[in-house]
Amino acid sequence: MTIQHYEGASIASSVINTVNTVIGAGILVLPYAFRTQSIIGGTFIIIFAGIANGVGMVLQGAASKFLPQGTATFFTVCRITYPGLSLLFDFAIFLQCFGVGVSYIVLTGDLLPLVYTFDGWDEHSMKFFYVLGSAFLVVPLCYMKKIDSLKYASIIALLAIVYIAFLIYGYFFYAIFTNYEKIPPEKLGGISFFKPEGIKPVFKTLGVVVLAYTCPTQFSIVGELANPSMERITNIVFISLGIISSIFVSVGLAGYLTFGNTLSGNILLMYENNFYTQTGRALLVLMVVLSFPLMFHPARVSFNNVCHIVTKSVVSSGTGNDVAVNSRSPLLPSNEEEHHVHLLELVEEEDVPMSNTRFFILTVLLLAASYTTALSLKSFELILAVVGATGGVLISFVLPGFYGYKLIASDDERYTRRLYKYSPNEAQNRIFQSKLLKNVSLFLIVWGLVVMMICLWAIFFT
Repeated sequence: MTIQHYEGASIASSVINTVNTVIGAGILVLPYAFRTQSIIGGTFIIIFAGIANGVGMVLQGAASKFLPQGTATFFTVCRITYPGLSLLFDFAIFLQCFGVGVSYIVLTGDLLPLVYTFDGWDEHSMKFFYVLGSAFLVVPLCYMKKIDSLKYASIIALLAIVYIAFLIYGYFFYAIFTNYEKIPPEKLGGISFFKPEGIKPVFKTLGVVVLAYTCPTQFSIVGELANPSMERITNIVFISLGIISSIFVSVGLAGYLTFGNTLSGNILLMYENNFYTQTGRALLVLMVVLSFPLMFHPARVSFNNVCHIVTKSVVSSGTGNDVAVNSRSPLLPSNEEEHHVHLLELVEEEDVPMSNTRFFILTVLLLAASYTTALSLKSFELILAVVGATGGVLISFVLPGFYGYKLIASDDERYTRRLYKYSPNEAQNRIFQSKLLKNVSLFLIVWGLVVMMICLWAIFFT
């Protein structure tokens, strides 16, 4: 297979898409995280989670170097590292992206009636109208095949994020300059610098902070990057995570210092109704609507991967052949090593195709399922929390950790040959020989699994 060279995305557009993918409606809950974790504890957890996620994103970029340019996905990397788990992992990724996307649509139906109300319409009718109305903007964006094609929509969404951030900053400084006299006394609470609220509240908001950094589009962003060297990939990660962490810490602190320990959940609900807050709510809706296609893209890719492997399994079971067998491969490899070589070579031939017809059909089916689910859900918080605590943690920590532990500083010559074949200019990069990074990968796996258990425990038992 030849490596195709084409004019790809710039570092600037890749940073924009990364920041917009990561920063979502969860930013509004970060001030509450400071309430439960204290100022020092909240700041530490946000920065630590950002560093851990950044390592995971760098590991994803490194893993992409063992495959032809533009073909790396969670599915294809799993096929060369842990082929037996590729279907399970891709299905988890699909559920996470699909769940977050549905939550965006539901949030649209919940917030827009607060921005503009139709006389004589009940709550259900307005929600139905606004949800279906969002399709006029969402559907065309979901038919764009490349993440980079969404960069202009991402810029608009980033402007919405900037406005909401400055709204929170503005209320904070206004409260200071007026000596908090304009804030109702019932909305003012104490400030905790060091003492957290308790173990259970800390664990519950820990999941909010960790999942706020989830970026399921990293492989797509790397695949579309022009001259995707490890240096450029690392720069994108550092710049993006630096911007994101700065926004998370500053917005969280500004919101918490405005209201203190009276904060509960979405900070936009703490502000009085006026032109500025109504505009912020409207822009929040615009942000999540424009972010939906960024979630939809990896969901469609992962669902296509699942359909592909299931279809091949069904066809092969009918013919009595192994799912991975083709006309150029042996039916029964003579030993375990030959079998592993066979699997690695197979992935080179299988990029999991998505024809124009399949692209159209999957897009229609997934959009229909997303809107049907959004219209039928009355309480989606529990489902979204479970999906995020599993799929989100897998994407951010567990899978990148597994990839790094298997591929970085590997003694397996088969992986070395793949690296030299597909990324000869990067083969001598010290990242691929780093024992430290290999150990960090192992830590990332443990950290991710611990976070997953803590998040699920906090959801179901607190």
